Amino acid sequence: MLEEKVFRSLSLEEARDALAGGGLVLYPTETLYALGCDAMNPDAVAAVFLLKCRTLSEQLPVIIGAMPMLDQLAYVNDYAHRLMDVFWPGPLTIVLPARKEVRDILAGRLRRVAVRLSSHPCACELSIAIDRPLVSSSANISGIPAVARIDDLDPALAPGVAGVYVSGPEPAGGAPSTLVDTFESSGGEGIRIIRHGAVTRENLTGAGFTIY
Repeated sequence: MLEEKVFRSLSLEEARDALAGGGLVLYPTETLYALGCDAMNPDAVAAVFLLKCRTLSEQLPVIIGAMPMLDQLAYVNDYAHRLMDVFWPGPLTIVLPARKEVRDILAGRLRRVAVRLSSHPCACELSIAIDRPLVSSSANISGIPAVARIDDLDPALAPGVAGVYVSGPEPAGGAPSTLVDTFESSGGEGIRIIRHGAVTRENLTGAGFTIY
């Protein structure tokens, strides 16, 4: 397998120590393999941008392993809470106003964070292990397709990561998480789909949410 040839296979303790020390780790999510770090560590977040050759204008999504971690990241309105009640844990990423503790390299100039509670045990284990939100960017160089199989991970990522932590099933593949924003207008509250993905428009409207 690829991780035996190129990437070091990490135990949970090794992955936790790497993340806590500001390192980067590859791991599976419910949709695709991810490249992650401690989302509250600005130097580690910068290293993700650098390794992926990603511009700072393209914000990095974040996974939480448990709902209380949301308080470290964002302010949540009632409409967003309703979305979470229906679709979390799962592949719906919601853009929310960032708390002041979140550094600009993660929140961007608009001071927003894109976050989801993952349904994959591996992603949750890592986040809970460091008691921090976890950056969850696709495990690829920008412009190269994301992957759902460990054997397909790009060896170009190897020099920048501590290794791969795998627990539970491989990702389902297919579409990435759906990315949405919530807002209020004269017509009421609603959702704007920023990126179509695993949670479909029909899933959202079928659950009673209005899409603009």
